[in-house]
Amino acid sequence: MKNICFIINPHSGTGKYKHVEYMLQKYLDKTKYNYTIYYTKYRGHAEEIIKQVLQEQQVDVVAAVGGDGTINEVARTLINTNVAMAMVPTGSGNGLARHLKIPNSISKTIEVINKMHIEAIDTLDVNGHPCISIAGTGFDAVIAEKFDETQTRGFWSYLKFIIKTYFVYKSHTYIIESPEFPSIKKKALLVSIANSSQWGFNVKISPHASIQDGKVDICMLQKPKFFTLLGDIFLLLIGQIEKNKLVIKICSASECTIRDQDNDSQYCHIDGDPIARQKEIKIKVNPESLKVVIPTFI
Repeated sequence: MKNICFIINPHSGTGKYKHVEYMLQKYLDKTKYNYTIYYTKYRGHAEEIIKQVLQEQQVDVVAAVGGDGTINEVARTLINTNVAMAMVPTGSGNGLARHLKIPNSISKTIEVINKMHIEAIDTLDVNGHPCISIAGTGFDAVIAEKFDETQTRGFWSYLKFIIKTYFVYKSHTYIIESPEFPSIKKKALLVSIANSSQWGFNVKISPHASIQDGKVDICMLQKPKFFTLLGDIFLLLIGQIEKNKLVIKICSASECTIRDQDNDSQYCHIDGDPIARQKEIKIKVNPESLKVVIPTFI
């Protein structure tokens, strides 16, 4: 029998988590797994729970029930361990879960857990902070900070902040340096550090990103011209933004540094959650450092 610990964030998403206990009782294979459930009460609580549980008992899998922020909290405790992470996506964007093709249905996600197919994926170090999916600076980091300050969740709430901020936000000039390519200086709306392909809601900033190639995609997105804006949004939504070479530049590396040309402190987010503003952002890939439970057809 394997032991699974479910960490549920009741503040993530729009209430989908309420069905998890019932669905586990109904669909989890009790002939294979014993399970326990814990609820988080505040940011950082998941990490505290996991550390305590791992000290007290043998755990084979920890399942994060929430969005990308919850997944980050669970994952950073399990990096470079033999304990695997499962995901039950109940957040707003669910970027990593969508990238890994984990079903949005709770019952189908539990079927994935029942099959227990485990693979190792890359993680990132961003200024000493673990990152699993996507980090960024610029416009998306500003939106992450605004979104974090509100109690409302879901796509429409996120879209409201984007629309209110987009037309007044001024692009910055960034300098990206790496031992693996010549220095780049580029004015951009945002710079996304993409270990996986998307921010969430199936909006793909780096459609061909791999989470198992030992590299991260650095995506420099320019502010589209007004007359091309709708077309570029459409390309993002269908996963083909890289076709517009005038608006996006993507390069890959196992490590890099990002600075604002004016040496300003930069807004920064990690897996959708804002962190303190950074003068310089240093990124390094940690290859195959996290075990995850994923569908067998990935």
